[in-house]
Amino acid sequence: MKPETALRIGRAERFLVQAEEYQAERAPEAIIHLAYYAMLHAAAAVLIERLGRAPKTHGAIIGQFSNLTVTDGDRGQSLSRRFNKAQNIRLASDYGDENATASEAAEMREAARAFLAYCRSLV
Repeated sequence: MKPETALRIGRAERFLVQAEEYQAERAPEAIIHLAYYAMLHAAAAVLIERLGRAPKTHGAIIGQFSNLTVTDGDRGQSLSRRFNKAQNIRLASDYGDENATASEAAEMREAARAFLAYCRSLV
């Protein structure tokens, strides 16, 4: 594993651990934010390991990750869609007119768990 890959996976794991420490009812925005960034860093780690580098923008990371996993069957495609959806939920949580919900936070945390497990299997 490349050093930068290990750095990004470690960062992803720390964000997920932090997301696990919050209660969804009390801090849904924090969970959503942390879970999304856990996914972003895990995806970047895969791209670094597989392609040698990761793009700078969130959208480019999501797009390249999706392209990389498109041939990886239902699991890869499903998790890529969840990653894309996670960005939308995070943006709505950070900037939207409505408050994030506990169910959105719980869903994001679960998605991040599955996504990190998948990314670890790719590096």
